[in-house]
Amino acid sequence: MTKKEFAVARFNEGFRCSQAVLEAFAADYHVDPMLARKIAMPLAGGSALGGECGAVSGAFLVIGLKYGVTDAQDAESFRTVFGKVREFADKFRAIHGEIDCRKLIGVDVFTEDGYKEFAEKNLHDTKCAKYVGDAVKILEEMGM
Repeated sequence: MTKKEFAVARFNEGFRCSQAVLEAFAADYHVDPMLARKIAMPLAGGSALGGECGAVSGAFLVIGLKYGVTDAQDAESFRTVFGKVREFADKFRAIHGEIDCRKLIGVDVFTEDGYKEFAEKNLHDTKCAKYVGDAVKILEEMGM
C-alpha cells in the first residue's frame, strides 16, 4: 500500500485529515503512529478556527519532521523549513487554488449548519479525501 493509499484509508476510517497525513509518514521519522495522531488532531478542519486545511497542516508537520530545527541559532535550517512550507503550499494551491479549509470545502464544519451541509454534500469523500491524497503525493514528490 502506498503512503497516499494509506492516508486516504486512514481518513476513510474516521481519522481526521491532519492525522492521516502525519501518520502516513510517522514511521519514516521514528514517530509512534498513535503519537502522530494525537499531535495532528487539533489541526483538523482548519483547527476549528478557519485556518489551513488539516491535510495541509499535517503536511507542514511532516516537513518539520524532516527539516525541523533543533538549534535555535541555526538560521539556515529555519530558512529551509519555511522554504519547504512555501513550496508545499504553492504546489497545493496550484492544484486546488487555496489552502484554507473553509474556502476549499465551502462550509465551516465546526458549525451545526456547516457540518450538516458537509454531510449532505458528502464533502468528506468528494473533496477532503482528495486533499489528503494530494498532500501526501506532493510531500513524496518533495522527497519526504
